[in-house]
Amino acid sequence: MTTPTFAVYAVRYATRGARRGENFYGGDPHDGPMPMDYFVWAAVSDHDTLVVDLGCTRQVAERRDRTYLRSPADGLDALGIDVGAVRHVVLTHLHYDHAGNVPLFPAATFVLQQDEMAFWTGRHAGRPLFRGIVEPEDVAALVSRNFDGRVRFVDGDAEVIPGITVHRVGGHAHGLQAIRVATAGAPVILASDATHFYANLEEDRPFSFVNDLPASYDAFDRLRELAGPSGVIVPGHDPLVMERFPPAGPGLDGVAVRIA
Repeated sequence: MTTPTFAVYAVRYATRGARRGENFYGGDPHDGPMPMDYFVWAAVSDHDTLVVDLGCTRQVAERRDRTYLRSPADGLDALGIDVGAVRHVVLTHLHYDHAGNVPLFPAATFVLQQDEMAFWTGRHAGRPLFRGIVEPEDVAALVSRNFDGRVRFVDGDAEVIPGITVHRVGGHAHGLQAIRVATAGAPVILASDATHFYANLEEDRPFSFVNDLPASYDAFDRLRELAGPSGVIVPGHDPLVMERFPPAGPGLDGVAVRIA
C-alpha cells in the first residue's frame, strides 16, 4: 500500500516579547529582543486530519501575560479543519501551552508518551519548578478521557496513522515527543519544544528550561536523524516559521503557514 502524503500547517495562536537570555540554557552574553510565538500544527491528507498540540485558552494566556491572538480552534477552522470531527490529536507534552482545549475535540483520541503522563501524575509534578508549567485541569481532562478509552499511550517510537510517526526525545519535558510526517517532498519533523527556536538547534544550545540537560542535546541529534539529509525541522516557538513558509491561503498572513 502506498504511504499517504500530507500537507503540513503551522497555526500561530499567541505571542510574547522575550529576550535572548530567556531562550538559552545558561543565558546569553549578547542579550537582546527575541520574541516567542506559540503554535499548533495540522497534517492533512485526502483521508485523514491529524492535529499536533492544542495550545491554551485565552484565560490561561492572559493570566500568564501572553498576547492571545486567536483560539487554536479558530485558526484550524480558518484552514477548513472542523475540530469537532478531528479523530487524531498528538500531544507532544503536557505543558500549559500545548495541552489545553481538550474539550474542543470531542471525537479525538489523544496520543502521548506514557512517560509524560506518568510524570505529571507522579510525585514530582507538584514541586515548585514543575507545577508552574502545567495547568492541572489539562492533565485532569486527559485522565478523564483515558477512562473513556480516548487516550493512546505510546512508549518510544510508534506509528500513529500511516505516514505519521511519533518519537520520544525527552529533554525539555520527561516524555516530550517529536512527529515525523510524510509529505509529497521531504519529510517534515515537527520538533515542538525539542528545539524552541532554529537557533537552539543550529547553535547547539538548549532552551532555558530543561527536564534533563543531556537528553536535550540527545534530542537535537534525534531531530537531525529523523530529518535525514533533506527533511525539514520545524521549531516549536520561533517567529521565523511565519517568515520562512508561505501563508496557508488567502487572508491567512500572520495566522497560518503551509510548511509542505
